[in-house]
Amino acid sequence: MEYAVDSWGNVTLLFSAGVRQPKPMGRLTLGELLLANRFPPSLFQAYEAPGDGSLKAVPISLALDEIPEGHKIILQCIRNTDIDALRPDKIETEWHSHDPVAAMFDFQWADDSKNPTHRVHLVDAEGIRDIVFGKISDFLTRENATLPLVAGISGGGDSNTLVQGMRRYVSTQNLDASDITCFTLVMTPIWPESAAGRARELCSEAGFEHRVLYPQDMAELLGMSESPEHLWEELSNKYTADLAHFFGTFFINLAGRAICEEVNGTRLLVGYNREDIMAELLFCLMNGRRPMPFPKRRTGSTDVLMPVWDVPKNMLDSCYPHYSEINYSERVDSSAVRRSSIYYMSHCLDALVPQTSISLMTGTAKLMDQLGGWQELTPIAGTPLMHTGYGDPEEQAELLTMLQRYFPGWRPVTKRAQ
Repeated sequence: MEYAVDSWGNVTLLFSAGVRQPKPMGRLTLGELLLANRFPPSLFQAYEAPGDGSLKAVPISLALDEIPEGHKIILQCIRNTDIDALRPDKIETEWHSHDPVAAMFDFQWADDSKNPTHRVHLVDAEGIRDIVFGKISDFLTRENATLPLVAGISGGGDSNTLVQGMRRYVSTQNLDASDITCFTLVMTPIWPESAAGRARELCSEAGFEHRVLYPQDMAELLGMSESPEHLWEELSNKYTADLAHFFGTFFINLAGRAICEEVNGTRLLVGYNREDIMAELLFCLMNGRRPMPFPKRRTGSTDVLMPVWDVPKNMLDSCYPHYSEINYSERVDSSAVRRSSIYYMSHCLDALVPQTSISLMTGTAKLMDQLGGWQELTPIAGTPLMHTGYGDPEEQAELLTMLQRYFPGWRPVTKRAQ
């Protein structure tokens, strides 16, 4: 989205999907005014006071220009919440640079004296990169990530930071950079050629091997009888182009694990960010499922590591804004509606109360560790695929039959076959 103001003071918002005009002030609702001040609309009851001593409840969706002239609107905070003590709309600005590129929110509802402290830290490009690269290096240190390492690099904001984070890790630990292999997939329309160029540039600076896998390379690596382009065409015809993100994740995981086997490695790094993990966690919990393990997930003989699992997407994009913007403009502009909705919910969590998602994720992870409650991934015999135990067996058997035509070395055993 771009924000433009013309000489007359008119504002235009330019989203990646097109031009959007913001609502006129009079069309803003009572709820939207509350949101602008970091107050959740559900915390308030709205009343209209005509001026004759009476009081009438009105919906929070009432627009300002729908209020009769001379009438007052009372927004009453609902009991059980002392909004004056919490003061969510009072945010102190901490300037860490005169040229900031990112805002980091820090909300503390009550200190030892029961006083709230809410801050936004404004950080410049160098500062944000230092924070993110340091977090990646620290994560790998805690995980005792011995070499060789394999990392999927897409040319976008998430995975590109992995390169510099690994670079810092091998430097501080005195490790051999040549034992790190990065790979980028190229296949129109999902993975553009230009993304490989961006990834290659970063890997070259870090001294890492960088492998670019074109369709024929993927087919050879994975033992496919036909090009993955043909597989994508068949799957997208059956399930529509909304499958693009799922197909991409599926192939990156397959290719990354295969490269791990080639280099005798057991760790695959991926750029799953905070909202990625939170969206998956929400999906599992809302559907009555056990959460999938994070930030380390055993997949077959490979540990999939997620070093930026707690870093917001916008912070990662701030590290390489030019690369990130190009990546957005090139990506497939299609996503499954339900996938979009769960990501929207994930971003909403921190919109009013920053760090809520981190509290939920760390608390859930602690509980799952204590109870042994993580969702286990079960291998599908005869394939490198893993299964959560959910889904329709007939549909799964049909999909496996299709995949076996492209992966002739697979010998899946399904419930239907049994």
